[in-house]
Amino acid sequence: MQLNGSWTTDELSASGQVFEFRLWAAITEQSRGSLHVFLPMSDRGIDALVHRLTDGKYISIQAKGRSTLEDGEVHLVVWADSLNDDNALLVSGLITEGCLGPTMLVIPEGDFKRKAELSHHEDRPIYSARFGMHPLARSRFYEFLTPTDRLAEQFGIIAAVPAAPEPQPHPMWRSDIGFLGEIETARLLAEGGNLNLFRPFPDLETAELAVLDLTTRRVVGLQIKTIGVDPAHPAGTVGIRASSFRPSPTTFFVVLAWLREEHRFDEECLLIPSDEIRAVCKPQESEGHLSFDWRPGSGRRGQLDQYQRSAGSLERQIEHELGT
Repeated sequence: MQLNGSWTTDELSASGQVFEFRLWAAITEQSRGSLHVFLPMSDRGIDALVHRLTDGKYISIQAKGRSTLEDGEVHLVVWADSLNDDNALLVSGLITEGCLGPTMLVIPEGDFKRKAELSHHEDRPIYSARFGMHPLARSRFYEFLTPTDRLAEQFGIIAAVPAAPEPQPHPMWRSDIGFLGEIETARLLAEGGNLNLFRPFPDLETAELAVLDLTTRRVVGLQIKTIGVDPAHPAGTVGIRASSFRPSPTTFFVVLAWLREEHRFDEECLLIPSDEIRAVCKPQESEGHLSFDWRPGSGRRGQLDQYQRSAGSLERQIEHELGT
């Protein structure tokens, strides 16, 4: 059933959040984690990136939920200037009591602009569309309407019969120093303003920060590692859980060094493509982990030299990767 009563004006923001989180949960559940959702750290026009783990592709999503039907249909209105990427997917549907409506619209923004009705509101262009929960073939959006319980198929994933879960080692909590490294990396990348940052929901894979270039629309995923060093312990070990490690041309490792006695980060960092990470790791795995040692500022020549960067240049380095 639909929600009991319409959302009030003060509740519209909450209704949009309800729709989005039900959508992210449905995508994750139906794909059994093969679709991994990243949520933006700042609202800049894209509601989520969905990382398809089968081939590493990132899919940009705009989500538009409605809590009521008008004449039996969802009425969708979208500002034209919010549709900046023809390849991004616009996903729309109905919020019902405790779940989503039976039918969802999943359409590339370029196709939506081609099929929707264009009008103006106070000289500002706007697109409008409508679709029912029991669509008919005559609907102009018919090819882009899908049963909600088959939503993952629109993202290139066929739901598999769930198998008995394999026992997994108890996850280790992130240390405080690891959290500092994540925040510092986000700060460095946010300084220029052209990179949009996304955090995973939930955290299922190698990448723990996705970075979207607002100009090229390319995306890379980052795994962030932080070591702590001091004069008595000038080197640290970087560990990578082998069971969740999936190398990809779009995934990079960022390694920072926290100077314990000075309470700051070293001015040097590492930026390593994930498909080259095994080459710098120790030959043998230890308790299911890959690892390598790093001594920042040592001056010694080694295989990590080619990956050393100034931390202040990290944003520029990532933009270079996203522009190629």
